[in-house]
Amino acid sequence: MMISYDPLHKTLEERGLTMNEMRKNKLLNSRTIARINKGQSVNLSTIEKICVFLDVPIEKVVRITK
Repeated sequence: MMISYDPLHKTLEERGLTMNEMRKNKLLNSRTIARINKGQSVNLSTIEKICVFLDVPIEKVVRITK
């Protein structure tokens, strides 16, 4: 199993946002952004924060692939 943040990147692109803007809004720190960019796991609470910030369901942030 593998975690994919492609839905997050697509959602951000559709809204004209970047990961850096989430850092500037103190939603994510640089370490968490690096983990996401490398496709590594992050806490579910982090995923929740992203979903709330973007006002989207979890499917627009993360996908589990085989």
